[in-house]
Amino acid sequence: MAATFHWYESNGAGEVEEADISNINFGSNDSPNLNTTTYPITRGDASFEKYIRALFTGTWTEISNLKFWKSAGAYVTGEAIKAAANVVYAQPSVTPNADSDVPITEGAALAIQSAEGENVIEYGASGVSGYTGYIRLQEQTSGSTPAGAVNSKEFCMQYDEV
Repeated sequence: MAATFHWYESNGAGEVEEADISNINFGSNDSPNLNTTTYPITRGDASFEKYIRALFTGTWTEISNLKFWKSAGAYVTGEAIKAAANVVYAQPSVTPNADSDVPITEGAALAIQSAEGENVIEYGASGVSGYTGYIRLQEQTSGSTPAGAVNSKEFCMQYDEV
């Protein structure tokens, strides 16, 4: 059996984790599977931060070389998505963070570690959870960002499995 992974999102002061999220929509509310029509971002503001991570299940020997980047979807004027890898969870905020722009190519991708800070996730290793470290994402807009919905984006996580 091969490894599979599921996206998880954590929210709130108490780190409530939502399994198998269906989207990473950014908005004005700290919740998973967000409806952006209900919780839009006001032009010139930032979204709540998103703390996501993957959980590997199944059977494998080693997961390594984990990379994360934005693989598709054009930005509109004044829009940016900021990202940081392997961060410690904190209650999501709408305060614009100083993270870097999410990489847009595999060559510049964020290097993702295990939740334990290792470069590999070994199956059955003592104390290994199967989780990756957190990836913090935040959409930031400017006064020149057009009103209304922005373009859809796709994020890619690539890894090697042995």
